[in-house]
Amino acid sequence: MLELLKHLLFNLSLILLFMFIFKLAAERYYPEPFPPVFCFLGLFLSLIVCLWFSIPIDGVMLDLRQIPIIIGGLYYGLGPLLAILSLILRGLLFGFNSQLLAITPIYLLLALALLLAHPWFLKLKSRKRIQVSVFIVAAISALTFGVLLISDITISELEIALVTTFIQCIGIGIMSYLTEEMIENEFFRNQMMKSQKIELANHMSAAISHEVRNPLTAALGFLQLATEDISIQGKTKGYIETAINELHEAERVIKDYFTFAQPSLNEVNPFCVNEELKKVIKSLHPLANMNSVEVVTVINTECFIIGDRGLFRQCLLNIIKNSIEAMPNGGKLTVHSSNTKDEIRIRISDSGIGMSVEQVQRLGEPYYSTKGNKGTGLGLMVSLSIIRALKGNFHINSRIGLGTEFVVAFPSYFSDNLSPKSIHEVASG
Repeated sequence: MLELLKHLLFNLSLILLFMFIFKLAAERYYPEPFPPVFCFLGLFLSLIVCLWFSIPIDGVMLDLRQIPIIIGGLYYGLGPLLAILSLILRGLLFGFNSQLLAITPIYLLLALALLLAHPWFLKLKSRKRIQVSVFIVAAISALTFGVLLISDITISELEIALVTTFIQCIGIGIMSYLTEEMIENEFFRNQMMKSQKIELANHMSAAISHEVRNPLTAALGFLQLATEDISIQGKTKGYIETAINELHEAERVIKDYFTFAQPSLNEVNPFCVNEELKKVIKSLHPLANMNSVEVVTVINTECFIIGDRGLFRQCLLNIIKNSIEAMPNGGKLTVHSSNTKDEIRIRISDSGIGMSVEQVQRLGEPYYSTKGNKGTGLGLMVSLSIIRALKGNFHINSRIGLGTEFVVAFPSYFSDNLSPKSIHEVASG
């Protein structure tokens, strides 16, 4: 029994060692999201080590190979690949015998279960994911020993099965906890980098807006005076009017930059979300018709928030406009508003080209646009800045070829959570 415990703990220490080595290497050379190839290499080497240092008891090879298989399957979607590789390695190292034949259906079932559970698993909260990992390894261990016991292969002591299952549960718990810590650290590191970029862009936008606006206003004023001169006629007057229109457009862009840098809430009052939604949708109907986009609205009544309705309208205008432009060949745009006691939720979904996970993660970064050279990303930057100023939050779901869903939530004006202090914070920006 002591020999078994020593081997299993040695297995576990090697798994943890490989995990730390490959994680440190990945962070050293890849500051961006953790590369899947590093995950696979770390888990595959852990699998080899577990099998290499297996301990035979009553004809059964005992080790912790299930830990890298389950971690790889639940967190990285590598379960089927690792499960099949473990069976192949087991056969190459110890022979293709009756024991391997007995456990093969279990590992194939595990591979299928991990494949189906992976998307659902990632949506769970951190603590729940750890609990699910421990439960799965306990269930698989119990099933494996059950199959071995009812077959021709027997284990002399029940304590062996219990000790192995216990160590596997402890090991998967530690591995799952460390994986969650690494995911959380990576998330906070990315958020910090994004915050630093936004802060730098804020300072640059405020400075540029201030420096450019003054000469722009002066040029616009002189051109407007020139149009009043009766001696200027014909093409010259047309050129001046074109220049004035372009300067107005430049002024609008500068205003957007200034709004992104310092979204000041000039008029903070309660207002009806649905009325503003209807105004925005009405103003964008020509663009929707031009792109052959069908607009479906599901708007509930009595949705009130507190803030600057002008900025709120600008925020939604940019988001809905982006959704329409994401459907150049036509499609369906759905705008749905709902309310609870504490928040107002606006759901904007389209059937457009969609975005990859990397594109979704980069949305809102300074000067990043999914339109390539056709856009600057300013519109969405402004919208997200306004959402933060109004104490709201947002969430984006998107899949390439299926479309994008943009969910925005604001504190309800009637919410108990919207204290006088919170209202003052909104008013002061």
